[in-house]
Amino acid sequence: MGQLIRIGLKAVALFLIFNLIWLAAQPMTFLNRLTVYNGLVPGRERFPFAEYPAESYALTVNSLDQIFAAHIVSRPKAADEFRVLHIGDSGVWGYLLEPDQSQAACITRQRLTLPDGRRVVAYNLGYPTLTAIKDLLILRRGLQHQPDLVIWSITLASLYPADQLDFPLLHAARDEIAALQAEYAFNLPQWPLPAPEAFARTFIGQRRQVADWLRHQLYGPAWAATRIDHRIPKFVAPHPVNLDPNDGLLSVNVVNLREPGRFTAPDLALDVVRVGMEWAKSAGVPLVLVNAPMYRNDSHPLRYNTYYPRWAYDSYREVMAAEAAREGWPYRDLWDAAPPDAFTDTDFHLTATANCAYAERLIRESLAATVRKD
Repeated sequence: MGQLIRIGLKAVALFLIFNLIWLAAQPMTFLNRLTVYNGLVPGRERFPFAEYPAESYALTVNSLDQIFAAHIVSRPKAADEFRVLHIGDSGVWGYLLEPDQSQAACITRQRLTLPDGRRVVAYNLGYPTLTAIKDLLILRRGLQHQPDLVIWSITLASLYPADQLDFPLLHAARDEIAALQAEYAFNLPQWPLPAPEAFARTFIGQRRQVADWLRHQLYGPAWAATRIDHRIPKFVAPHPVNLDPNDGLLSVNVVNLREPGRFTAPDLALDVVRVGMEWAKSAGVPLVLVNAPMYRNDSHPLRYNTYYPRWAYDSYREVMAAEAAREGWPYRDLWDAAPPDAFTDTDFHLTATANCAYAERLIRESLAATVRKD
């Protein structure tokens, strides 16, 4: 009995020492950059995001370093490649669409070439959340992968300051956001996010992260064999067309306006957008800001759709146009670039056909706005 007790005590001591070493070393930082993708199996065409992991051969990963390591954008850039990064929300990611039906895939499939002979190759860096700060973190990493052009798709709901941090991906990036806050002092009413306790940085506290990292690698061979990364339901409820008879704003948290009945520049997360534009400029990479298309009910007197009353969206568009002109941003307002019957389950998700038709216009206008013709 005494020997068993000694063995038990040694095991407990070794486990405690292991957790203390884990706490000091934080090996998840290394693990999140270690992947079977782009090596043992091909890189993924979209960031992993899955509501049904076992059927999609993917799971929702909350490490930006890990999702970039697994993505095809991390592979070496070809000498004749004009690399386009497309950043945005679930409409860019391609919710309810196959990977080859995303806007980035449609752009690449056009086989466009520039006058200097370079092939236009687009990369889907969309992620299904409406928040500009998430886009900024993705942009920071994307600029490390030699882009020649960045397209950043936004909508009004992605610019509500009070809704910027409501996502696990951003909670996992708390330290990075803290550093950005110290430097730029963004208007983020939800900041500060709670700092993790020391226990959360031990192996026990991070066991779910370790398990998710391992599952993400194990899904690689099945995904490579099937190229399934998103289970599309057989039945999809259509987006609402019979709108409520009111002009209230749909948002997760309360949106406080400085002037009643209209948006002004300080009401939007334009400080986040401005930093992204400055980063791209400093890197010598053209960045086109795009107001993405949405469903529009042209007959309703008060609303365009479920999300936006007319007063809110019209004033938002006025602010964006004025800010882009003042700052000299390449900006395209494509809010009406898809017909109202081209949307699926939400006011922002396009059908496969409409998505590719829109992508053709998107890349054409983006190249026209940024690529000099010799």
